Amino acid sequence: HFIDYKLFIKIFSMKDSELTQLHKPYESTIRFEKFLKKNKLLTKKTKNIIDIGSGIGSNLHYFSKKNNLIKFTGSDYDKKRISLAKKLNNNKNINFEYLNILNLNKKFVNKFDGLISIHAFCCFKTPDVIIKNICKIKPNWIAINSLFYNGNLDVLIHIRDYDQPSLKDNNPNSDFNIFSLSKIEREFKKYNYKLVKIYPYFPSNPILKPKYNRRGSYTIKTEFNKFSTFSGPVYLPWHFILLKKNDKIKKK
Repeated sequence: HFIDYKLFIKIFSMKDSELTQLHKPYESTIRFEKFLKKNKLLTKKTKNIIDIGSGIGSNLHYFSKKNNLIKFTGSDYDKKRISLAKKLNNNKNINFEYLNILNLNKKFVNKFDGLISIHAFCCFKTPDVIIKNICKIKPNWIAINSLFYNGNLDVLIHIRDYDQPSLKDNNPNSDFNIFSLSKIEREFKKYNYKLVKIYPYFPSNPILKPKYNRRGSYTIKTEFNKFSTFSGPVYLPWHFILLKKNDKIKKK
């Protein structure tokens, strides 16, 4: 459909990967959707799902097409990205709304069956605050695709990309923070959510290293997996995790 000049300029200035995903989703997005289906979360009983940190909605385009009976809400703190997402979106079962998860608007509470977050959780430095506000939304389940370590420590990583000087030090999109799974589990437990699934994600095919050592994911064979994911000099331990309200967990 027709795109006006100002919108074209905004799109042209964005990362290629975000735009590409609108038509060719990452393998991780496809596998994350399958992870949710395997755990019976994308069923007729699921009516509404919110995505925290949706950006322009690249991932939701895939999710909405695969699950056209579910209504998806994309949310982001960046009003410009929400505005652009609305203009790019033509799927009837998606809507986009501004949401600063650090300062939760009460209108989002008790509105959703499920909550997802894809590649956004690692951009925060204060997971305790994020977890508290995510739980205030009160979904039945929470599924996160992010960077986690199976140990009792966090690693905060900030990237300075000299090929992209517009990314300032206070820009959360420059963060690849890895959080302790045991810490995450303890924090969610405070709000009556139980960690029920942990799935380490590795690509099923190799990803080539970007030219000139620029920013971007690639794979290397390591002791963890033959397709371990790196960005620059940093190993990225991607995981899918699933949490459920204690009163929603079926007793065996």
